[in-house]
Amino acid sequence: MKAVSIKGKQYIPVSERLKFLSDNFNYSIQSSYEYFPERKMWVVKAILRIEKGEESFTYTGLAQEIESANYKEVNFTSALENAETSAVGRACAMAGIGIDGGIASADEVKKAIVRAEVDEVGDDKRMYLLTLLENTTYEERQKEQLAIKIDNLKFETDYEKAYNTLQANQIQDKDRIAMGLNYSATDIKKTLKNLK
Repeated sequence: MKAVSIKGKQYIPVSERLKFLSDNFNYSIQSSYEYFPERKMWVVKAILRIEKGEESFTYTGLAQEIESANYKEVNFTSALENAETSAVGRACAMAGIGIDGGIASADEVKKAIVRAEVDEVGDDKRMYLLTLLENTTYEERQKEQLAIKIDNLKFETDYEKAYNTLQANQIQDKDRIAMGLNYSATDIKKTLKNLK
């Protein structure tokens, strides 16, 4: 099978796994799906049956994909198809086809890298982090430094880390009111401009 090199590791695409199945086995693949509208998420289960002589072996693969709101991304129109491809690839991996140290296919690894690196953080998310920052237990100098870092955030993974950190350091509402703290998005924008 032809492997694809991704960040120095070799992965087998799902298409190669299927070609190997066709060339070497009598098999069938059945897939089923479920949609979760509240999360805009498709979950697909693929069942691979391989006939070896008089015996039959069954392998299962599961995968999920979330619909994208960005029309430039494949999951804007094809989240279900992507989930099915991943589920089939994982079922093949469970059968020992196209694995070498891990069961992820080249397709899955590429999607994970794209999600981590391409999902850019918008101004609205940065502003939300800045709002959270104002309500934290950090000292003013720390807040100034963190505000600059937040303003330079680019990727969704960085946003998630910052969000979790800020949430863990929030001043409780009763304490904030007792301290007389109040703020608005306009105040935060002004402060950030003054820091540059």
